[in-house]
Amino acid sequence: MSRFNIFFWAMLLAGCTALQAQSVVTGSVMDDEGIPLIGASILAQGTTSGTVADIDGNFTLNVPANVERLVVSYTGFATKVIPLVDGQTKYSVVLDNDGIGLEEVVVVGYSPTRRKDLVGSVASIDGADVNREAGATIQGALRQAAGVVVQQSNGAPGAGYNIRVRGVTSINASNEPLFVVDGVPIISGSFAQEGTGGQGTNALADINPADIESMEVLKDASTTAIYGSRAANGVVLITTKSGKAGKTKINVNSSYGFNEAIKTIDVVDNVGYSDYIEERYGFRDPSLLSGQLDSTTYSDWQDLIFDRNPIQSHNVSMSGGDLKTKFFTSLSYDDNQGILNGTRFKRYSARLNLDHNISDKLSAGINLNYVNSNNKRIQGDNNIYGAISTAILLPPVASVRNADGSYGSAFGLENPVAATEEYQNRALTNRIIGNTQLTYFPIEQIALRAKLGVDNVNFRENVFEPSVLQSTPQGSIVESSNVRTRILNEYTATYNGQVGAASLNATVGAIFQRDDIRRNYFKTNDLPSDNFPSADAAATPATIAGDQFGSTLQSYIGTVNLNLLTGLYVTASFRADGSSRFVNDKWGYFPGIAAGYDFAASKKIAGFNQLKLRASYGQTGNNNIGDFATSPLFAGGASYLTTPGISQSQLGNPDLVWETTSQVDIGVDMAFLDNRITSTLDFYIKETSDLILNRPIPTSSGFGSVVSNVGDMRNTGFEASVSFLNVDERDFTWTTSLSAAYNKNEVTALFNDQPQDFGFATRLAVGQPVGSFFGLETDGIYQNQAEIDADNALNAERDFIVGAQPGDFRFKDNNGDGIITDDDRTFIGSALPDVTAGVTNKLTYKGLSLDFFFQFSFGNDVYNNNLGFAEGLNSVFAPTVRAYEGAWRQEGDGDMFPRITGGASADNNRQDSDRYVEDGSFVRLKTASLSYQLPNSIVQDKLGIESLRFYINGTNLITWTDYSWYDPEVNTFGDANVALGTDFLTYPLARTVQFGINLGF
Repeated sequence: MSRFNIFFWAMLLAGCTALQAQSVVTGSVMDDEGIPLIGASILAQGTTSGTVADIDGNFTLNVPANVERLVVSYTGFATKVIPLVDGQTKYSVVLDNDGIGLEEVVVVGYSPTRRKDLVGSVASIDGADVNREAGATIQGALRQAAGVVVQQSNGAPGAGYNIRVRGVTSINASNEPLFVVDGVPIISGSFAQEGTGGQGTNALADINPADIESMEVLKDASTTAIYGSRAANGVVLITTKSGKAGKTKINVNSSYGFNEAIKTIDVVDNVGYSDYIEERYGFRDPSLLSGQLDSTTYSDWQDLIFDRNPIQSHNVSMSGGDLKTKFFTSLSYDDNQGILNGTRFKRYSARLNLDHNISDKLSAGINLNYVNSNNKRIQGDNNIYGAISTAILLPPVASVRNADGSYGSAFGLENPVAATEEYQNRALTNRIIGNTQLTYFPIEQIALRAKLGVDNVNFRENVFEPSVLQSTPQGSIVESSNVRTRILNEYTATYNGQVGAASLNATVGAIFQRDDIRRNYFKTNDLPSDNFPSADAAATPATIAGDQFGSTLQSYIGTVNLNLLTGLYVTASFRADGSSRFVNDKWGYFPGIAAGYDFAASKKIAGFNQLKLRASYGQTGNNNIGDFATSPLFAGGASYLTTPGISQSQLGNPDLVWETTSQVDIGVDMAFLDNRITSTLDFYIKETSDLILNRPIPTSSGFGSVVSNVGDMRNTGFEASVSFLNVDERDFTWTTSLSAAYNKNEVTALFNDQPQDFGFATRLAVGQPVGSFFGLETDGIYQNQAEIDADNALNAERDFIVGAQPGDFRFKDNNGDGIITDDDRTFIGSALPDVTAGVTNKLTYKGLSLDFFFQFSFGNDVYNNNLGFAEGLNSVFAPTVRAYEGAWRQEGDGDMFPRITGGASADNNRQDSDRYVEDGSFVRLKTASLSYQLPNSIVQDKLGIESLRFYINGTNLITWTDYSWYDPEVNTFGDANVALGTDFLTYPLARTVQFGINLGF
């Protein structure tokens, strides 16, 4: 540790205060109906002296000398500052209901502020809403924030999400927001090195939703600029629960339920398959295709691998303390077994949050979270060994097991049951996320804070593929490790006080972050027996790899928030980041500024509690490009006979600079009818420059490309959110919250405007949004030879479509040259939605509560690559019922499905086209919760406990969509930046129902 660090920590540990003369004041805290607010906090302003109201709302407090005000607060009510009057010792305090939360404090950057004082764009999500969605991850709740698109890439337990805040801003770097837990920017993404199709793991599945107090989503540049080079995609601030002064509380929450498949795909049975091959090949006996097929056998593969499987969650927490020491601690266990047999995510979690006021001038705190998780995965989508892939494609006339006990199969496809029962892949995680801090107050208005944060991940994969699987006839073993450590040192000084008629909050600081990564991977093949699943028993070492690397980030920050009593708000921030990932341009500078004026602050506008017009501008960066993207790299393995050697594996580009996103935001915040209705509207323009892409270079260099800054992108959008306090009676309350967002994405520059192709049919091109699909446009199906002859007459040199026959797809001649070629391809759809929205309703009647959330997505397309295989009607794969029955057989049969054919004559029907593009719009009842809390007269007086609540939660309950496959909210390419909205035999989402009980002591 440097001398500076030693000095700073020593200074914070120094100092304590002498006892001062005190006076005693008493009083009561009530709501506007005279109901006591039990547990309300009463604090002598500027000190740590305080107390809480008792069961009758009464309090007694020893007030130090020179204190002039009391601060009285209670959750759900507006905080009041009570001036102390000389000679008065008793005070009656009435707190006003906060309506829908304008007085609530939210954390923005490094400074807490009241919601009504914000001049940036921030969405808040309550911890109760985070924990409502099933599946043991936190990302799903972000759907409730306007401008945040959340897509679960597949339905496996513990699977990853695609999260986009105000659109896509990068092509090669990450598009995920920065997640900050209790002030520590945590490591996110996938740690897996062993592929299971297109999916990875989810680092954020390690966070226990039951521990979350709130989440704030920072969207505009004035709020995110303080996070600098990692904030181009927005910032999600996660605050975990903390103790509160008063009686120690114990909370026990336990739930048990089930996951079930929402739908299955209707594939032909054994008779239907025999009918199909008779039309396709001219014979009914499937054994002529493969000796393992028997027309008398019927295996309903989806029924065999999908099941109603259990999900359970158990959590115990304890919190409490006094005004000097507060604590929160929890233990939890989650077990989520997916609808696909063999998939399972288990997590054990422990947390301790502790805050202690050492004296009036010195406080300390610690937040510590330990997680152990076990993710059981199987081969997934885009994979002939995946369980869902083969459950659709493997003919139903194959046996689960043959007469000799081996698994039935054909055409090299995996047996779906074997894929779920025999393949073993366990991803094991041990993780510690925590921080400790000391805060010293030399005077009341100044806080000097030192923080030490850590995120340590130890991730291991153990994979055993026995010889009974098609993927490895002799068996194989994979073992890998991925150890990541992030250390954060943060030193800040904050001033919070009055300057004349203005309230001023200012922070400066220095932050030092170091990341270290160590990875190992080896794979061995050819085991002597499945009874020896160990690496040392294998005959053939297939792959041995490992590396160790890291990066550092050195930062300096400054932020100022000014609040004039006239209703004028001004905030400015600046961050300088120096990253080891860059060579000639190590430093990036990220300013942010915002201003707002509340026309209702002077109360001159009748009916409005708030009418604030605000505007902001700022710049943020993206440094998620890999640790050595700028450097020339050399690798071993270039051996000559038995002599080891090295060779260059990457060209460097020392002139590479940050991807920079500039954003303008104009918004208005409104509240009226005593804060019963609040609304926020935002318009924004985000422009990203210096996109980091692989630029083509002459192959004479030995390489095909070099990383360069050669692209630009723009996002333009509008967001709206409205909250209504519909009913606020003693026995009945009802609130409604609506959010909606429109975003238009456009690539504005690429290297030489040269398009690039990704995935199956995704093209990146100037003037188009990211995730655009590219291919031919269909123009019906040829019904007769005369239609083909008419098209062939358009060009004397060759046929319009080579080899076309009646029953084949006809395509549009977009360039008008009389023939169909690749030059006729055009943009045929976009994976990005035009509009996303959500509606939340919360109703309470006495002890009964009902909450439900509807999710909306409009204008997004899905490239359904399943149709080319399960509905291609040109191969040995089992077709769907609708494709077989709807196949073109004679003139007038329709335009949806082509004729049954195969070989080269089916090439026309296999081409990438809008045949595969479907409308992915949907409306979904995403979550619903019904609960009943027993009256206190029963619980407290007769049972002797604090509270007792029973509930039932549901997730993905009903979906309305025209999409034909399992689910429109998937992506076979996982968290890919460009190849979006593609479905190819992807693990679908589950419907989940949980029954639970919550006890308070």
